[in-house]
Amino acid sequence: MKPKYLLGFALITAAIFLLIATSITVNAQYFYTVEELRAKGQGLIDQNVRVSGAVINSSTLFEVRDNQPYLEFEIIDADKVGAQTPLRIVYNGPKPDLIEEPHAQAIVEGHLGTDGKFHADN
Repeated sequence: MKPKYLLGFALITAAIFLLIATSITVNAQYFYTVEELRAKGQGLIDQNVRVSGAVINSSTLFEVRDNQPYLEFEIIDADKVGAQTPLRIVYNGPKPDLIEEPHAQAIVEGHLGTDGKFHADN
């Protein structure tokens, strides 16, 4: 092959790898554990974040308020059962089917409020 073709092929290959690498880092969404969220504390209030944890089934409250579905439940880190204060999640929307399952995991997206509750959007 001629050197100019090799150079062109190398540039195209490098551009493809660069696009793949940047799309992976941009689309990767990190989520916090309950412990990490509490460690960040005031720095995350009103910032949109994701948090994950094990659902405490006995804490689930679902009702209709002002003709809108309202859901509250608590999550903890799965490895900290009994040793961690649960994080209260507030969600204005339908109750997910799997939330009552034993060992249910939740990943919620929203913001930590000044009231100490996590106000979920998704």
